[in-house]
Amino acid sequence: MQDFFSLNLSALAVVSPALALKLNDFKPNESYEVFQGDDVLNINIIDKRTHTPLFTQNPLEETNSKIQVFSTYSHYPYLYFFGVGNGVFYKVLLHNELLKRIVVLEPELELLFIALHFMDFSQEILEQRIIFLDATHCDFIHIDMLFATNRDAKVYSKTYDLHLFNGYYEKYAQLYININQLFIRAIEHSVVSVGNDSRDAIIGISHHIRNLPDVLKSPTLLELLRHIKGRDSAIIVATGPSLSKQIPYLRQIQDYATIMCIDASFPILAREGIKPDIVFSLERVELTARFYEDTPKKFHKDVIFAITSIVHQRLKNALKGDVVQYSLRPFGYTNYFHIPEYGYLGIGMSAANMAYELIVHSKFKRCIIIGQDLAFGEDGSSHAKNAVYGENEISPKTMEDKGQKVMVEKYGGGGMVESTKVWKMFLTFYERDIANTPYPIEVINATEGGARIQGTKEIPFKEAIKLIDTTHKKKPITLVYPSTQEYEANLDKVRQKIEDWIELGLKDKAFVEEVFLEVAALTERFELLNKENRLDELQAQELQNCIDRIQKVKELFDDIRFRECFMDAIQSYIFHQEMDIARLLVMPANNEEAKLIKQAEIIYAHKYWLFSLAGGMDVVIEKVKEAYESWEIHHQAKDMSVNKA
Repeated sequence: MQDFFSLNLSALAVVSPALALKLNDFKPNESYEVFQGDDVLNINIIDKRTHTPLFTQNPLEETNSKIQVFSTYSHYPYLYFFGVGNGVFYKVLLHNELLKRIVVLEPELELLFIALHFMDFSQEILEQRIIFLDATHCDFIHIDMLFATNRDAKVYSKTYDLHLFNGYYEKYAQLYININQLFIRAIEHSVVSVGNDSRDAIIGISHHIRNLPDVLKSPTLLELLRHIKGRDSAIIVATGPSLSKQIPYLRQIQDYATIMCIDASFPILAREGIKPDIVFSLERVELTARFYEDTPKKFHKDVIFAITSIVHQRLKNALKGDVVQYSLRPFGYTNYFHIPEYGYLGIGMSAANMAYELIVHSKFKRCIIIGQDLAFGEDGSSHAKNAVYGENEISPKTMEDKGQKVMVEKYGGGGMVESTKVWKMFLTFYERDIANTPYPIEVINATEGGARIQGTKEIPFKEAIKLIDTTHKKKPITLVYPSTQEYEANLDKVRQKIEDWIELGLKDKAFVEEVFLEVAALTERFELLNKENRLDELQAQELQNCIDRIQKVKELFDDIRFRECFMDAIQSYIFHQEMDIARLLVMPANNEEAKLIKQAEIIYAHKYWLFSLAGGMDVVIEKVKEAYESWEIHHQAKDMSVNKA
């Protein structure tokens, strides 16, 4: 017999090394005994602890019966199961080329150990067509990553169901329920992250292109990293209600720790005479400028303002004359310009997430977080005292009335605190960032209030500052700006990129509009034939030809350039439609009539999808043109002033 286990273990070592290590250390026949019949696939497994068989009947017959049941799932690209069984069922399922991924959670690793001895899954493991997870050590981060890293998995999330392999696994009912809840939470988070409004993304694209000349004049992100790399301790100062009580201790340690604060905390620290080293802004919102406008200009001196390329012009104006370091958020449209020396920060949704990412990139030994409540204070306050927009900027009652209030585990455990859906999303990004940190960093949550952040140590700030190296004061950060030659070369590069974006975008949009008109004409014909009771004239091939044309449009998404230029803006237009379309696509069609109905429904569903896609592309192209023209207007104005002189 082939050594399937070694092949499978080698594959797991590549994609899931922690699980591979666990399985490698397993001693066989501790809790289970294997019985194999005359057929190599007729494998039963007995639980020696309870004398319970995995299969109550003939294993091969039960497997074949299960395969028949799941024939109705033949068009499902993503399937989720609780329990590995003997592995035979999954090997058969994987013969279906439409199946992109099976996720299998197993509460008894010995059963997975056994299954991997009988079936060769090595290729499918490497291709991640099958993912095995240890159900007893599976947390939200593990499950969230299944959707965060795979857009198609998000699209098909409305078809999600966690299937129990068979009756043997019913004894793990509570674990099954807990994991199912984690899946639901992860799906909710992934859908919320996509959003349902494209305006923010379109504004971001416009701001990014307008700001590119200023971005290219600023010190690079690599330059900033060079100056702070390998430092001892960083403190992230957020603006939650608990911040006020930490101010005295922050003042004590300010000469030794690298202080990174979010924009909203800057004026609060200024009032206390505490100067941060780096202040972060990542959003496109105009009112963010107030955090800088309300802080005396003299206090801006010797501070690095780390902002993203999508910030509003008003914020830029508030920082004139200051040391500004631009970075790119990891969006498609920022990747498109290929200036990696300015990227990437801001994968999370808050400036505090951005600060943590910089700390990780710089390989600090320690990160201490304060003011990161991500929840309402005991008195109902939402922000620290002296916050620009007030300590009661939002209220629990208002959030509850809007359906935005949620409960999360509180700092220190032992209960829940009131939070909001947005704060919970920030919390999830924080926990994901910490879980994915590629080196051992000590992350201390010294907030002493608010929400618990998984992956952090909870230590009072008074005690946490004792861990900071105070043998010497921190060095000032002095950044070097790009040369004129470097600036002009980069400017020429991004200018060409913008012109290509417009040219290719117009070409692709024309094709989408062409297919939309074809679909619109066919759906009008549907309606006419239906009105005249002549639907029998419809031919399956005619409908399939139309679906093939729609598929040609979808092939645009295989082009990385198209995805980079348009996906961020249009996904909220089309994503929720695609989720509903996905439910149509997985429907079985067992006869010609059912096939015709399914084809017609798919075409109808794509009519509005195509309309939305073309409309979204049009808006993006026009905003890109408008933003790019602002460069020309600037240059023209400059030229006119020179001529007048």
